[in-house]
Formats: sequence, C-alpha cells, structure tokens
Amino acid sequence: MDLSETSIVNATLWLLGCFSLLTWSIILLKLGEWGLNVSRNYAFSNKNPTDPEETSIPSFNLFDKSKSQRARIYYSGQAILNQIPTQALLNLEQSKAWHTLIEKTLHQQLLKEKSVMESGLGWLASFGSTSPFVGLFGTVWGIMHALQDISSKGSASLEVVAGPIGEALIATAIGIAVAIPAVLAYNFFVRLNKSNLSKLDHFANDYLRNIIQQDLQQQTVSMHGLSNAR
Repeated sequence: MDLSETSIVNATLWLLGCFSLLTWSIILLKLGEWGLNVSRNYAFSNKNPTDPEETSIPSFNLFDKSKSQRARIYYSGQAILNQIPTQALLNLEQSKAWHTLIEKTLHQQLLKEKSVMESGLGWLASFGSTSPFVGLFGTVWGIMHALQDISSKGSASLEVVAGPIGEALIATAIGIAVAIPAVLAYNFFVRLNKSNLSKLDHFANDYLRNIIQQDLQQQTVSMHGLSNAR
C-alpha cells in the first residue's frame, strides 16, 4: 500500500472533491425541491381552499394532489372526514373523538412532510463539519513527510521548506472551501424548512378549525330543529 506524501495528499484532495460535488448536488436538488413545493402549494391553495366541503382537484399533473404538500395534508384529513357517520347520529363526545383523530392524522402527515424536507441536510452538515479536518489531515501528512525530506537532505533553507509545505497547505484550504458552502446551505435550508413547516401547520390548523366550525353549526341547527319540533 502506497503511503507516500503524494499519494495520501492526492487521495485527500480527491475525497474533498467528492464532498464538494455531493454538496453542490444536494444544494441544487434541495433548491429545486423547494421551488416546486412553493409553486405547487400556492396553486393548490388557490384551487383547493381549507374548506373541507371543497372536493375538486386540479386535473393537470404539476398540481397533482400526490405532489403538493398542502394537498397531502388536506386529503389525509379528508380520508378521515369521509369515514365520519352522519352528524345527527353523533353525540358531543363522539364528535370530539373524531376531531381528535383528524388532528392526529394531520399532525402525522406534517411529520412526514418535515422528514422529506429535512432529507439530505444531514449530509450537508457532515460535509461542513468534516471537510476541514480531512483537509487538515492531508496537510499534516504532507508536512510530516516534507520535514522528513528536509531532515534527510540536511538543509532547512527556504527553498527546501517552502515548496513541500506550501503544497501540503493546499489540502486545508480546499477543505475549508468545501465546508463553507455546505454550512451556509445547511443553515439556509433549515430556515426555509422552518418557515415552510410553519405555513403547513397554519394550513392544517385552518382546515381543522373549519371542520369543527361546520360541525358546531350543524349541531346548532339540529338543536334548533328539535326545539321547534317540540
């Protein structure tokens, strides 16, 4: 196994190059994912409000319900809502139980959306934290062998020292250059995800509020009807 200065430093640089390629690939993929989510959520909100009585869905593929975050939340609630018996057959406790079930279903779907949004960010965090140390390892290894060469030549002049050590320091510089965009992108996407998740949470709460409001209105109408009948 070749453990010479050149081979180890070159392997370090190749590894950092792979880190950089993966970092920018993840950044571009997450930007594309974020842009699609924004456009699809906006289109779905215009086509399908949080009103549970609205059941029409867009017919074109870009706004398909399976590809919109808000749509997946909306239809997860609708799936439970469609299972509820006629409101007149339910008492107050049963209505509360169904509302709790819808709330838990919406919360579960929000967690799924959060998991998807956070996918890939762990790699950015890993590249951002480890790249400087990988570069430093290449630098230390290069300097160690450079000092051994200097010792064997018996000369410590600037011409002998500057070249090998300067080459070894390149690894650290590249490691830092790889880490900076990874860390910045990680923090950027974390903020974006928090903002988007907050909007999805508001959307789910509005949907649940509308369901409860409609049920209360129906119960009020039913109670007035019974009172008038008496």
